[in-house]
Amino acid sequence: MQTIYVDILVVINMFEDFLLLLCVKYILRLNIKYFRIIAASVLGGLSSVSVLLPNVNFLYSVVIKLLLGFALSFIAFGYGSRKKFIKSSLTLIMLSFLFSGAMIFFYLTVRPNGMYIINDVVYFDISPVLLIILTVVIYFILFIYRKVFQNHAHSGLVHSIKILYKNNQTEFKCKTDSGCNVKEPFSGSSVIIAEREQLSDIDVNEQNLRIIPFESLGGSGIIKGFKADEVYIDGKKLSEEIYIGICDNVIKSEIKGLMPENIQ
Repeated sequence: MQTIYVDILVVINMFEDFLLLLCVKYILRLNIKYFRIIAASVLGGLSSVSVLLPNVNFLYSVVIKLLLGFALSFIAFGYGSRKKFIKSSLTLIMLSFLFSGAMIFFYLTVRPNGMYIINDVVYFDISPVLLIILTVVIYFILFIYRKVFQNHAHSGLVHSIKILYKNNQTEFKCKTDSGCNVKEPFSGSSVIIAEREQLSDIDVNEQNLRIIPFESLGGSGIIKGFKADEVYIDGKKLSEEIYIGICDNVIKSEIKGLMPENIQ
């Protein structure tokens, strides 16, 4: 019978869950704090001790994986709205099943020494020192990859926004965000969200502001906004009607504006 070291089992699966959660974060472009992903990874790692239970049937295993996927998604990405919670949860569950399938295929075809799959949980019989070394190597590979390709990826997501409103204008940088799908409720027009500091050159009468509800993975609420006379993205004038939503200390990144992907 294969000896299972619980500490190695938990750390390996915690690391795997961390990578899967990171993939979801980047696929859905979620602005989530890393401590939430780490907390979810810890739960995922601890759940791997299920290998110590008697063998379970396939249906029971699938149900457990689904429930765990929803739990990890809730911890890592929050609830926000039902639609966004289901989207993030299903993305994580899909990636988890793809990863498990790939590991099972690799195990059945290669049969590497020291690799075991018990109750659909992956276990590698390696020393803690080697595990630490591999973790450090993977971290530096990801670090170098991010440094090399960050500027190229960043340029595709960040745009220069110019807004004209009643003989006033302002310009600022805005980041494309797939999670930003705010609409002005009456017209259905798309909304660009910007921190108030970015709009200091525009004088908007309080009477001209409209209440705009929003939902995100971080929660829901309302913001005030106005319809811009003209909007330019990277120098190109938009033909559609655009509203500008004003927020205060909501966008935590260096870029203080968010725009939906459908505005181009």
